Amino acid sequence: MTSNAIEALYIIDHNNEIILEHVYRDRPPSARSLLPLYLAHPAPRPSLTYITETKPPTLLFSIIHANLVFLVPASREVEPFFVLEFLHRLTDVLEEFLGAPLLTTKIESSYDVVAQLLNEICDAGSIANTEPNALRDVVEMPGWMDKLLSGVGLQG
Repeated sequence: MTSNAIEALYIIDHNNEIILEHVYRDRPPSARSLLPLYLAHPAPRPSLTYITETKPPTLLFSIIHANLVFLVPASREVEPFFVLEFLHRLTDVLEEFLGAPLLTTKIESSYDVVAQLLNEICDAGSIANTEPNALRDVVEMPGWMDKLLSGVGLQG
């Protein structure tokens, strides 16, 4: 039976450092264990890589966007188009909220917004909402006053 659930999302920067690890369901292999296995494949790497060294074997979906690698592991059968579409929509949403181009520093400095987006986009692995206009209604974006107050150690 095919599952249409996202198990986890990992974002890796151009230095192969893990900048985000977000698990939605189950217990997928960690980004730290998958990254060397992914990097062992010669470039250019395919969007789907079958990793047999993990227990259970894992299908690793990947896209590269703005020098960032987005990885989604799948230990169950899943529709490839479903996962790849999720990754492309996710990068669009992140750019919409954080600004283009998508940079490591933007993700790290806006982790609270990114975490809210990831939880709203996927609910326990099921894709719920990827429309930027609808996400604006539920994701709190810090305003300039919040940034100013947090810069001097106060809360808004």
